[in-house]
Amino acid sequence: MLVSLGVSYRKAPLATLDALSFRDIPTFYSLLRGTQVLDGAMILQTCNRVELFLDAKDPKEIRNIMLREWALETKFKVGELNRLVDAREGKSVVEYLVRLAAGLESMLIGENQIVGQLKNSLSEALSHSSASPLLEDTVHRAISAGSSIREQTGIGRGTVSVGSAAMKLAEETLGKLQDSRVLLLGTGQVGMLVMKALKARGVSNITVASRTMQRTRSFCRTFGGTPIEFQAVPLQLASADLVFVATRSSNYVLTKDSLSHRDRNARKLLILDLSNPRNVAPNVGEMDNVIFRTMDDLRGIADDALAKRRELVKKAEDLLGPRVEKITALLRREEAEPIVSDIYRRADQIREEVLKKTLSKMDLTAEQQESLKNMTVSLVEKLLPVVNLRRAAEKKDEQVLTAAGQIFQGD
Repeated sequence: MLVSLGVSYRKAPLATLDALSFRDIPTFYSLLRGTQVLDGAMILQTCNRVELFLDAKDPKEIRNIMLREWALETKFKVGELNRLVDAREGKSVVEYLVRLAAGLESMLIGENQIVGQLKNSLSEALSHSSASPLLEDTVHRAISAGSSIREQTGIGRGTVSVGSAAMKLAEETLGKLQDSRVLLLGTGQVGMLVMKALKARGVSNITVASRTMQRTRSFCRTFGGTPIEFQAVPLQLASADLVFVATRSSNYVLTKDSLSHRDRNARKLLILDLSNPRNVAPNVGEMDNVIFRTMDDLRGIADDALAKRRELVKKAEDLLGPRVEKITALLRREEAEPIVSDIYRRADQIREEVLKKTLSKMDLTAEQQESLKNMTVSLVEKLLPVVNLRRAAEKKDEQVLTAAGQIFQGD
């Protein structure tokens, strides 16, 4: 059965999400693979949520095990984690995944980034041999359904992205940004959104750094900006007006020491940490002329955007139910397929036994024997319509499947 355990921006501030983030995902996947009661797992970790999607036989047992392991991994109190976590199982997990893919669970309603994050999370789970066939199938179907909802409603068009929301926050603090000296740390999807938003505002003085120079150069060739080595970042900070941090490091990439080259009387510097876990040490905000902001500060912008998009949200919600039902029915059918196949195999075995006995008592030509065989096959197909059995599986009608199985148990 599908189970999800997650903490999101709805219940936890960024500092808490940061504390609950997995710093060493490969090691935690190794632990998940060694959990006997678990058939599959996927970790989804973004700026606004940390989620575990699980395939397990006993939802209650796996919840207790995973909360304990999660708390141990992050050194978080298990009681507090239990209070913050949203737990779902079965059909509710399917619905939640479709809502995620449609952008209905995002802080910035309708944003497209979550689709890529879901795909990347599934790829990562598969690379660690952790995603079960059920989990993989469900995520693929949820992404497809969510994309369909986006297309029909237009909820993703004109939405406030992380990049544009960050620009609005920067403009509220620094005023017009065209002449600002900008440093962008990170060349992933968030970095791309930030760069596009900067370009749209006519900002041209943009320096970019990431962990590898090859990736930084490739990013700048595609999206613009001047590439520098990561080791040169402290010197660049000495003259920057605006810094965006969108990295995926397990440690702080910016600290007070990073800003040691900066003159105390320098112009105001705004640092925006868009990473999860946090990649900027919180105490940088204590420095003179340094303003530090995080994803928490984007929530007001998100609330304004939601108020303007309520009609599209309602339209998307109306489309959600039928798609969730369809996915759930297909998953039930796939789950019951071995049962249906087994019933058909037993029925066909009985048919062959009876046909063999009958033919041994009759003197028929080869053509007549073939006609009789075809007739028995047709009878079994009519008496045991596989299509109806599959429909029963989709509706979770276990009585029909059980009855069919009992009828063809044989002697």
